[in-house]
Amino acid sequence: MIKLFLLCIALLVAGPAPAASPALAASGTEADYPLRPIRLIVNSSPAGPLDIAARAIAQYAGKLMGQTIIVENRPGASGNVGAKAVAHAGPDGYTLLMTLDTLMTVNPHVFKGPEAAFIPLLEPLGIAGSFGLALAVRADLGIATMEQFLHYAKTNAVTYSSAGYGSPGNLAFEKLKLATGAQVAHVPFRGSAGAVNALLGNQIQAGFLAASALRPHVQAGKMRALAVSAREPDPDLPGVPAMAQLGIESLKDFHAAFAFLIMAPQGLPPAIARKWDDSLAAVYVMPDFLRSISSLGLGAPLGGSGEAKQWVATQIENWADVVKSAGIHGQ
Repeated sequence: MIKLFLLCIALLVAGPAPAASPALAASGTEADYPLRPIRLIVNSSPAGPLDIAARAIAQYAGKLMGQTIIVENRPGASGNVGAKAVAHAGPDGYTLLMTLDTLMTVNPHVFKGPEAAFIPLLEPLGIAGSFGLALAVRADLGIATMEQFLHYAKTNAVTYSSAGYGSPGNLAFEKLKLATGAQVAHVPFRGSAGAVNALLGNQIQAGFLAASALRPHVQAGKMRALAVSAREPDPDLPGVPAMAQLGIESLKDFHAAFAFLIMAPQGLPPAIARKWDDSLAAVYVMPDFLRSISSLGLGAPLGGSGEAKQWVATQIENWADVVKSAGIHGQ
């Protein structure tokens, strides 16, 4: 299944399929898209970061296209429930998916056989930005640097929280364990709010969490942010370095970033894909749109199908060893 998925991605990165036949082009069906409302399925619960980004895109892209984009939440099974509905829809541009990139970059390593058969039936249509996480610890531990945390983990029992198996926080911490050999136990919660509250409530000692969620607690002195998992520092946490900037040999290449993707059923006509490329390019430079997603901490890349396909092709390889080492499996 992984080989089949990588082959599909390679074909996608190579470029679009040949142009439609003259008879199809003459019909004007693709050129007139969209002629009716578009359904954008979000494979997570309402009011979360993915949902907020999807609704902002629906609002601004819908205005540009002259059609309503209806957001529908269909969470469950690590995002597979909503994704399957889109994968088996017609490739006409009227049923699309908004998803965390782990659907395409981690789930192929986690789910096997029939559970993952739908994944190659999806193709990236756009990327709504990437984000890293910050490693935070309880303030009462007296830890101020990553070096101190790694030393502490060698001599003390440490547990970390995440939003669940296969979530960004789980993946980032397992990548840290793989890089440093730190022995830290995972305590999964349902959703990011539970992971943050566990740290605030002194139930666990650490966690890779969203910088925007950590900022008020760091400012209040309840948590300390030690480092950021992405290649660059996060503006939400001024003064907190990126892992690769710490000067720790085992972390010099550390990079754990995630993205929000817009996906379509495979086989979307090139004219419709170009319509989305053009629309997203216009949306992502609108000041009002950027303000509407500013609280999500999203950064570059923001872009169309080319950027999204390249992101997936790169990240699926990045997570293979982490998933295997951590024994992450479908829930």
